[in-house]
Amino acid sequence: MNEITTPYHHGDLRNTAIIAAAELIDQSGNYEISIANVAKRAGVSSAALYRHFEDKEALLTAVRELALIGLMQRLEAIAAQHEQGTQLLIEELGICYLQFAEDKRSFFGLLWEDRGNMEQRRLEAQAKRTGFEVLIKAAESYLCAHKPDNDVSPVRLATQLWSIAHGIATLEHNRMLDIFDETINAEQLLRDGTQAFLRNTLDSSS
Repeated sequence: MNEITTPYHHGDLRNTAIIAAAELIDQSGNYEISIANVAKRAGVSSAALYRHFEDKEALLTAVRELALIGLMQRLEAIAAQHEQGTQLLIEELGICYLQFAEDKRSFFGLLWEDRGNMEQRRLEAQAKRTGFEVLIKAAESYLCAHKPDNDVSPVRLATQLWSIAHGIATLEHNRMLDIFDETINAEQLLRDGTQAFLRNTLDSSS
C-alpha cells in the first residue's frame, strides 16, 4: 500500500508542511515527529522544509498556532449558537474546551506543555488571545445581563472560568479525574462548578 502524502502546491510549502505535521500528529497520537517524516509526507526534501523552519520546534510552534485557530473556530461556532449573556453559553464554551481536549489529545498536550520556550509563548498568547476573546465576551455579556453595576473584571472572570475548564480537561486528558470517584463525569462537573462559581461571583460583587 502506498503511503498517503499531503498534496504540495507550488509556492505554498510552508502551509503544506504545517498541515502534514498536524496530520502526522493526529494519526500517531503524539508529537514526536521529525522534519524528515513531514517532508516525506509533503513530497519534498528535508532541505526544502529547512528553508521554512529552523528545526522541529519551529514546525511544532506553527502546528500549535494551527491548533489554537481550530480551538477558536470551535468556540466561535458555539458562541454563534447560543445567546450572549446566558449561563448556558458559558457552560457550553467550557464543554467545547473539554471536547477539544478529548478529540485532539495530542494537540491539547502540545498547546500547554513547556518545551523550553514558555516565555515566548506567554508573550504570543498575550498578544493574540485567540479563542480566549470569545470567553471574555461571554463573561462580559453575562455580567452586564445579570448585574450591570458590578465591579468584576470580565478578563478576571474569564480567567477563572477557563481555570475551571482547563483543570478538569487536564485531569481528564491525563486519565486522572476519576481516580478517587469512579462515577465522576467531566461535563457535569464542569457545569456544576461553573454554576456555583457564577452564583458566588454575583453574590460577592458590589
